[in-house]
Amino acid sequence: MVIEKQLYMYLLDHSHQMADEWMNGRDEQQNSRYSIHAPKEVEDKLRMQHIQFTDGLAHFIHCEYDLIKWAKELALEREHEGVPLLRIIQNFKRCREICWQFIEEFARIHEQVEAGHISSWSFKLNSAFDIIIEVFVDHYHYADQEKINQRHLIAQLGVPIIPINEQIGVLPLIGDIDSVRMNVIQEQTLTKALSLELTYLIIDLSGVYTLDTTVAEELFTVIEQLSLVGIKAIITGIRPEIAMTSIQLGLDFSKIIKFGTLQMALAHLFDVKKKVRI
Repeated sequence: MVIEKQLYMYLLDHSHQMADEWMNGRDEQQNSRYSIHAPKEVEDKLRMQHIQFTDGLAHFIHCEYDLIKWAKELALEREHEGVPLLRIIQNFKRCREICWQFIEEFARIHEQVEAGHISSWSFKLNSAFDIIIEVFVDHYHYADQEKINQRHLIAQLGVPIIPINEQIGVLPLIGDIDSVRMNVIQEQTLTKALSLELTYLIIDLSGVYTLDTTVAEELFTVIEQLSLVGIKAIITGIRPEIAMTSIQLGLDFSKIIKFGTLQMALAHLFDVKKKVRI
């Protein structure tokens, strides 16, 4: 068991070196999380995840450490990021090769390592990767199917514009808004607002927790389209986290009418005689 402990410590001590070797082997594919041209924050996170992965493998080889939770979390993250499954499996293969190279190097510099040790480590390493890939693929497909189901539901529900009166409507947006959902919003908002003969459309974002640059730009396009046909759009409920992200991404909401809450917007639109006054 002494040699097992030594291998365990060897892998932990070399986890950063293994991560660097994996990072240096990335390709130049554009717009890929695994590209050698990925932003620094992405590189830092990939390196950290690889080190955590190597530490988990070392624990597994030494004492049957549970890697399932790690695999589940990574699967959900990669699916959310839209990383193709094939690319992920290819990178798991590279991780396996690098890890085995370091195990072989350990065996070379330690004379007390016997054939039985190498056979046992090979079995444990392959078992670890088999478990990780099986759990990863299962949860990746589950998350992907959930997203497909959500998109189908969104398509069925369409854009729920709620008429307040003959002039004012409210479009409440809830949950994650990706490019697919934004396309549905773009396609249906203008048509529905025109069919309702609205003068004002309040787009309430209080139920939205994330907003990236692409989706924000598409939202601006919807607002511009409404303006071109004489419908004034009002944004309400921008959450603090979205406000901070918008500043970091350089999104400009300055030309758009905004209110903190839906209630504030409605109060501003009506006077005591219930006449629009904005």
